[in-house]
Amino acid sequence: MDKKLLIKILIIGIPTYTVAIVTKAMVFTMPMLAITTVIATNIFDDTKENENRVDEGDGPDGGDIADFEG
Repeated sequence: MDKKLLIKILIIGIPTYTVAIVTKAMVFTMPMLAITTVIATNIFDDTKENENRVDEGDGPDGGDIADFEG
């Protein structure tokens, strides 16, 4: 398993499960999950992992079907 992936899993898992166990309420668990997901996805510089991709299809809207007559 990749070391970065394991760190991201721990960053998300530990606080989320701690909040769930301590509060016994899902209402606090979901915001914690969202916050830790943002932190975990931004902790490493994964520019290679998150490349922008452009669809260069031949359709008028960039899609692959040029002559689709709905």
